[in-house]
Amino acid sequence: MTKNQKARIFLTTLAFFMICLTPQKHIYAQETTNLVKKIVLDAGHGGKDPGAIGKRTKEKNLTLAITLKLGKYIEEKMPGVEVVYTRTTDKFLELKARTDIAIEENADVFISIHINSCKDKNVKGVCTYVTGLARSQENLELAMLENSVIKNEENYEAKYGDILNQTIDYESEYIASTLFQNAHHEQSICLAGYIQDQFRTRTGRKDLGVKQANFAVLWRATMPSVLVECGFISNPDEEKDMATDYWQSIIASAIFRAFRQYKEDLEGGKLNSSQNQKPKTNTENVQKPKPAENTQQPSAQKPPTTSGNNSKICLKVQLKSSTERIPTTSKIFKGIENVEEIKIDGVYKYTVGCEQDMQKILQIQSEVRKKIPDAFVIAVKGNQRLDINTAKKELGIK
Repeated sequence: MTKNQKARIFLTTLAFFMICLTPQKHIYAQETTNLVKKIVLDAGHGGKDPGAIGKRTKEKNLTLAITLKLGKYIEEKMPGVEVVYTRTTDKFLELKARTDIAIEENADVFISIHINSCKDKNVKGVCTYVTGLARSQENLELAMLENSVIKNEENYEAKYGDILNQTIDYESEYIASTLFQNAHHEQSICLAGYIQDQFRTRTGRKDLGVKQANFAVLWRATMPSVLVECGFISNPDEEKDMATDYWQSIIASAIFRAFRQYKEDLEGGKLNSSQNQKPKTNTENVQKPKPAENTQQPSAQKPPTTSGNNSKICLKVQLKSSTERIPTTSKIFKGIENVEEIKIDGVYKYTVGCEQDMQKILQIQSEVRKKIPDAFVIAVKGNQRLDINTAKKELGIK
């Protein structure tokens, strides 16, 4: 048996048991209305791990300052949300320990704050990552750079294995990642989109988009999780800005507004119909941080398509979701036939079935879960996803 085959078996088995042990509120987060009561904020790097180093600052200090400001905004303006920090001082913390804190705290959201770096000093902008396969060399190199801190930990090879060198092949890595993340992957993408929208429209920073990469700090998370790269320490102008209390507050405020919008939309059942697909705009005059306002704009994305009559409500069993297209014949779908690809709010969803009878769709779900344990029922009408309770009401299902 080859090394990659062993890795595939180990990761798939481990991921399956993690799904089984995951609190039910995360597995079915997209089926029910969830209250976001607790968030874990992670200031990247710390202690003996300085992170990226600029001419005048170190990443570990910038991430801590921004994280503490972000936490203060949430504590002051969202009293119903408990804030937990992975660190509040300049101390070293293993990547695994950061995720463990979120898991042990049974957090509803995990946000890791980082600062980017590049050999080209002219590169600037902000981007937000969700877990997934690094599709570009740039994303792969960044993930490997962020993951390199693992080498500071004792017995790191036994803890992290091939993830450090990104040697796991596509199928096994994707299966393991999606088994861990599928139940909340769409929510992670939604939160990441809100963050990028706030950076673009409220701060005027260059929007580098929502991306995917295999960050070790996100890989084991059992809740919606994002990693925010708040700017480039290698860019003189951005480093100068991020070193100031003013810009740290601007950045923290943008992330806060995005998190608040995410919470409101999730609890209001609007999560899937309100993902950010707005046109990019340049904002030249940046205002000081202030409480977020409801500035959501109509989506500029072309209406996604679904099969069948646009006025017909379809109850479907969702197998997977991804920002990247997956062949419907992929091994990921475990031989399930008639897999359909639909695109809603910029996310590809892979489903089977189209019923208007709840018992029939639940029977399909029961069969599908024998192969994909975290498959769940969604409702689709025309080019949009419906809240399951709204769909049941329209269909006259009690």
